[in-house]
Amino acid sequence: MEFQLSEFLILQDRIYLGAYNYTPQDSADTTYFTIDYALPYNSFHHDFGPLHIGHLYRFAVTLHEILAEEENEGKSVVLYSRPDSRSRANAACILCCYMVLVQSWPPHLALAPITQAEPPFMPFRDAGYAPADFILTIQDIVYGVWKAKENKLLDLKSFNLEEYELYERVDQGDFNEIPPHFVAFASPQQSDYDAPLNYPFCQVLDYFTANDVQLVVRLNSELYNAEEFENRGVKHIDLIFDDGTCPTMPFVQMFIGAAQSVISQNGKVAVHCKAGLGRTGCLIGAYLIYTYGFTAQEVIGYMRFMRPGMVVGPQQHWLYLHQNEFRDWRYTMTLSKTPDPSLNNFYPLVPIDSPEAAGGNKKSSKSPPRTPERSILSEMESNTNNNSSALPVPTPGQPRKYSPKQKSPSREYPATTNSDDEQEPEDQENRHTPIVMEKVPKRNITDSLSQKHQMYMGRQLRTVSNPSPQRAKSRSTSYQLTTTTTTTTTITSAEPPLRRSSRISTKPAGVRKISNGIRANVNSPRK
Repeated sequence: MEFQLSEFLILQDRIYLGAYNYTPQDSADTTYFTIDYALPYNSFHHDFGPLHIGHLYRFAVTLHEILAEEENEGKSVVLYSRPDSRSRANAACILCCYMVLVQSWPPHLALAPITQAEPPFMPFRDAGYAPADFILTIQDIVYGVWKAKENKLLDLKSFNLEEYELYERVDQGDFNEIPPHFVAFASPQQSDYDAPLNYPFCQVLDYFTANDVQLVVRLNSELYNAEEFENRGVKHIDLIFDDGTCPTMPFVQMFIGAAQSVISQNGKVAVHCKAGLGRTGCLIGAYLIYTYGFTAQEVIGYMRFMRPGMVVGPQQHWLYLHQNEFRDWRYTMTLSKTPDPSLNNFYPLVPIDSPEAAGGNKKSSKSPPRTPERSILSEMESNTNNNSSALPVPTPGQPRKYSPKQKSPSREYPATTNSDDEQEPEDQENRHTPIVMEKVPKRNITDSLSQKHQMYMGRQLRTVSNPSPQRAKSRSTSYQLTTTTTTTTTITSAEPPLRRSSRISTKPAGVRKISNGIRANVNSPRK
């Protein structure tokens, strides 16, 4: 049975959005095209979007080619998708982002045609394995992209599609720029400190050297020799905290200070955890909120538009809960006048009224140790718990990024290369040989804590108050039984054939059309 959902007018008599369970045929006054099969989203788990900036670029080139064809002159152009919720959401989101980035529409006008859609568009979720408890709407994505454009962080005219699609691959380094100051990437790996560098690691080093990356911040346990960066003139610092958790405020202040020190010198900062998604997104997102005033939803939407999968599980709530605090730091904190040896002599962020802000002498502090480990599920104590300093619990599973040719780890570059799960199972068959790193003394990394950080960590760990003796006698004892079951499911699917109506340009020369006469066939919104 053939049916269609309502068509939405995007631009009067020119561009429409629709959804059909069949392939519509062109008519004398209408032409149809779809991106469902030509521009698929490469999911980590149950996530399905939004489509990234590379998808948008190819979509824009394809749309302009259709509008420029003589046979389509005067015709209405309909972007259609399958009627399922995920396909509809991706089609609507990419079209709204196009109107904002390419046609310079304000976000409220780009969103207006889809606000009354029935059924409503499905919100996007994170790439983690846990149930989704934080969502992003199309509006969040569009406003995040718009704010990046308004702050001159994002410009399609200078975007390099070939470079983006090359380096996002696992076997080419697995990194993406978060314009204009950051590079988010998965941790490089070496089998030993003196082992030869593999090809993805070499790609990372060559790109960083050629693109003025001056600082690398490592957030996960050591899987490579930091001297590989330092020998090429790139400084390196460690701010390590546990996989799936959220950083403490001292960590964020140290990161923002170090990043600001580099960015003020027109350099770039590269940040990585194991997969370059969760912990990496936390700190880059905090900096963008601090500097440009993004909301939590906007900054997550913008980062996922540039690098799909960023910010996972409770880290989304962490950004939401602390976004106002990050914005306030713009007025209450400043860079220290004294370099911190534990930050490779960069300048941390300190309160404006502190002695360090005035250039006073301060005893050198060491980089704090890894944040304390917490159980996957919170312990049930009593109704008198003090939850004032509670933190989100870690996500049980972090996303993995595989080779685009297959939904499983490649033999040459196995899953251990890009997994964000640092505690890999050892008894699985056909596993890659565990990496053994030589124990090397750390240089001013985790030797001791400053008095300020000790007080902060003490407050974080104090989660249960001691009850009074009288209440303790009358209170019953609570017990908790937790059973964990792990199920592994492997799904293999072949890529569906490309439909005639899925017209996506793959010619490199066609990419240049974005910067040449981009509004030749599309009118601007009426004021």
